Amino acid sequence: MFGARSYKFNMRNTSKINLHYSFKILNPTTKIPDKGAFSINPRSGIIPSGTDEIFIVKFAPLEIERDFSRVLVCKIPNLDPELQQLNINIDGDAERPVCHFELPPSQYREKKGKDMTPIDSKYKIIEFQSLGTKVKNKTKFMVANPTNHRYDFEWEEVEDQNPVKNEVKKEKPMFRCLTPKGTILSGKKFNVQFEYIPDNVGEHESYWNFKIPSEGIVQPFMVVGFVVEPIVLMETGKINFGPLLIGGKSRETVNLINQEHLPFTFHFNKDTIKENPDYGDSLQVSPLSGTVPPQSQVPIEVLFKPKYETNFNYNLI
Repeated sequence: MFGARSYKFNMRNTSKINLHYSFKILNPTTKIPDKGAFSINPRSGIIPSGTDEIFIVKFAPLEIERDFSRVLVCKIPNLDPELQQLNINIDGDAERPVCHFELPPSQYREKKGKDMTPIDSKYKIIEFQSLGTKVKNKTKFMVANPTNHRYDFEWEEVEDQNPVKNEVKKEKPMFRCLTPKGTILSGKKFNVQFEYIPDNVGEHESYWNFKIPSEGIVQPFMVVGFVVEPIVLMETGKINFGPLLIGGKSRETVNLINQEHLPFTFHFNKDTIKENPDYGDSLQVSPLSGTVPPQSQVPIEVLFKPKYETNFNYNLI
């Protein structure tokens, strides 16, 4: 249950004309259309002369049945009467699991496989992507109980074998399970939530066990997070005020643009506004801090009022 298996086969058109086809899945007893837990792709189409078509039969049961058997029937118009119609008997078996995890898709296993660092198949993967550091990220998924009885569950983080890393995790964990334990009733689902707050750029991993003590079940999980740079930028990277008299003023406005779907806070380093003690307080920035709403922009006013006769160069951060 809740899993899927696929089987491929190909069909070749050896005639000199196009071959039209369509598939039906029938109940072998009643002979009426009843696909049950099976599907086929493509269901209909045309195979050009001298070419092959690959078909995929998928078995994805959502419930336990005593008999999953079906007959896959291919209808081909104008088939030679001496040839038999293409009928394929299909069948499968399914077992009811104690629990089922409705996890969002993750490409992390494939990525690590390409990097020649494969992940053990025993792990299920929970993946985060954070837009910057110090950002609170949450993900949730459902755990289903398809059995006929209730049970309690608990999450346990697996300690790192490196004692230094383990102490860092204890002091400031990046990953937290917000639903560390609970009870799932028969035929019901439970909403599980994890949180990820990265404090540095990079790729982070954490290992957890999902346990059902009454059933003796332990399912290992790998929780992984990535930090990506948010698309928050100034509309220009340079301001040239040109020559000014001492005491003169020049004002420029630059927009701070947020192209992400989340708000971001900002603040300017006051030391970079002063830059050099010889410059005096010749540069002013307003506002010095604030929040840029999602898909929006904030005007930043930069005022230059030179107090000394010299060349000025600032690198605002």
